[in-house]
Amino acid sequence: MATGVRHDAIEDNISFALSDCYAKAEALARKVHSEAKQITESYREKQGLSQDLNLDSIDGVPESGTSKWAELTEEERLRENAAAFAALHRLLGTVLKEQQDDLTPGDYKFHDALLSLLAKVEALAETTKQLLLSLGHVLPRAEEEREEEGLRYFQKKRRGYKVIVELSGWALRAVRDFARLKRRNRREAGGKREVKKRGSRR
Repeated sequence: MATGVRHDAIEDNISFALSDCYAKAEALARKVHSEAKQITESYREKQGLSQDLNLDSIDGVPESGTSKWAELTEEERLRENAAAFAALHRLLGTVLKEQQDDLTPGDYKFHDALLSLLAKVEALAETTKQLLLSLGHVLPRAEEEREEEGLRYFQKKRRGYKVIVELSGWALRAVRDFARLKRRNRREAGGKREVKKRGSRR
């Protein structure tokens, strides 16, 4: 009897821990989306870019727009999110450096906004990795550091804009994914408790 009680308590603790992790990831993704969306407009105005700017030709930035997302398993979605946020964190760090050194060297308020976003993206990438580990899933392979080609002034502007636009898109979809996982975890935990209650009445 005592063994069963301990097992139930362990299961409950795991469920609560996962629920907290999902909630934390969802909250972080909301913040990243909100800040990235604000910075997108600010970035475009500061760099003098058109709203109709074509970003398709810019390589090396994880793209959030895909029609196959609904076909992926939950594990595959988490892995894609983890890989994307890790890559976007690295790219956003490059964007910040380019702004500080070349594109907007005296705009310290803008740099602080990018730095704040960078910290949140790092936390989101780490939280997503922890979720994968907690669920017993394999982490995505670490992206190999690629040699940075010297970009021209306007190319830096365009790539930086795409990084922030795609980050906003990934974060929005991640909000939905984490919310879905949180609801499923609660349903499963509630279902298990109901089964135990029925069993104890017999």
